[in-house]
Amino acid sequence: MTISQPPSRSIQDLLRAGRFEAAIAVGERAVEQSPGDAEAWAGLAAALFAARRPEAALAAWDRVLALAPGGPDGLCGKGTVLQSLGRIEEATALYRQALARDPLRFEAAFSLALLAVDAGDWTAAERWAAPLQARHGDLPNLRWLGARVALGRGEFATAHARLLSLLRDARLGPDQRADALLLLGDALDALGRSADAFQAAVAGKGLQRRLYAERARGREGAVGRFERLAAWFRAADPQAWANSPAMTPAPGQAARHVFLVGFPRSGTTLLEQALAGHPDVATLEEAPTLAAAHAEFMGAPQDLERLSKLSADEAAGWRVRYWAEVARHGADAAGRTFIDKAPAGTVDLPLVAKLFPEARILFAIREPRDVVLSCLRNNFQLNAMTYAFTDLQETAACYAGCMALAKVYRAVLRLPWLDVRHEILIDAFEPGLAAICGFLGLELHPAMADVAATARSRPVRTPSAAQVRAGLNSKGVGRWRAYEAELAAVLPVLAPWVERFGYEPA
Repeated sequence: MTISQPPSRSIQDLLRAGRFEAAIAVGERAVEQSPGDAEAWAGLAAALFAARRPEAALAAWDRVLALAPGGPDGLCGKGTVLQSLGRIEEATALYRQALARDPLRFEAAFSLALLAVDAGDWTAAERWAAPLQARHGDLPNLRWLGARVALGRGEFATAHARLLSLLRDARLGPDQRADALLLLGDALDALGRSADAFQAAVAGKGLQRRLYAERARGREGAVGRFERLAAWFRAADPQAWANSPAMTPAPGQAARHVFLVGFPRSGTTLLEQALAGHPDVATLEEAPTLAAAHAEFMGAPQDLERLSKLSADEAAGWRVRYWAEVARHGADAAGRTFIDKAPAGTVDLPLVAKLFPEARILFAIREPRDVVLSCLRNNFQLNAMTYAFTDLQETAACYAGCMALAKVYRAVLRLPWLDVRHEILIDAFEPGLAAICGFLGLELHPAMADVAATARSRPVRTPSAAQVRAGLNSKGVGRWRAYEAELAAVLPVLAPWVERFGYEPA
């Protein structure tokens, strides 16, 4: 749940209806008619951010701040976008600047409370929220925050009661209502009410699906993309992918390069935190480091063909762009082992094969039924893949499509590849980690064992944050069994992958 300066009423109404492109069009007309109007730029920025176009939203907020330097509206708006991109220090600085200009600024203090929630610092979250509650009382955002803190503290009955009360509030927007329903599912799950938890999650995801339907319409979905790429690579000449352009050094590049991929909710966060404990390792969590290259090469068949024939000069240019993007997101990779964690990055392995043929691949595997259940029950920023997670059948199809594509890639691309099974890492952490370090050419370091300490010392921006901060535990292993009846419709879709990865059949 985020908060920023409300856009104009017409834009706000369009956003509440999920009509993002129409809202952007209204905002663009407003700034064209009044290019010196900071409020018009703020409305456009809000529409762009809602449509998941963060870079364009940042540019619009920069125009707001150019027209109204130091204005709290612009500072908070830009901070919200930076926060969504994981640029936490920059966002925090902007919120604090806004409070210095206006100590009563609700958006700034609430956003700092949200950052404390993300960090699992419930005391700090309550400290930031206390003056807001004193002044603003019963606002839905504050009631949501109280429920979120109770859930984080393990006060599940309290969280359940607060969320039921919140869901009766007519002021909730559809995004907020969906979020509250997913949190209610978490509370019900913790209280042992699996069937009710599943229904709450389905209701929340259904709201998200309806809200973002317009944005998804006409765009290639995740399942279609996996199927398209798998078909193209099945017919591809393996020899074209066995030959990669000669490597030339790029500024800021790592001594060793690792891509940690697989599928969301497959244990990548635990593994990343363990590796991040090594003093010679730098990691980056789910940043769009290959987004530009993906847009250039992973679309039409002719683009894939161009990628297969990439020249050394072209590859060198793309490598420079990649390492610049890594640095822009705050990772100091130069001379170290660099882990680029991208659970949804399996699709981009052809880019890795051509741009970074020396890179090693860690492929995270977890019980498929646990993965699909977790994807349905958790809240994500919406994109082409996570939109699939708003429907149970599509979530299962997305998982199966991704695994099928990975199988094809593995046969065609010549990349050093290690499967990492989540449950084995949980059961035998040190031996499992030692095997991974051996694959990466690292020495096992004692600091890697304290995953909880590493996670508490750095931002973790995934739904797994609370689990990894609690340290190693098997709580999520085999969780699907409590939901077997609810998952019945998709078990046949997942059965081939359950068998392939060696898990017990239903």
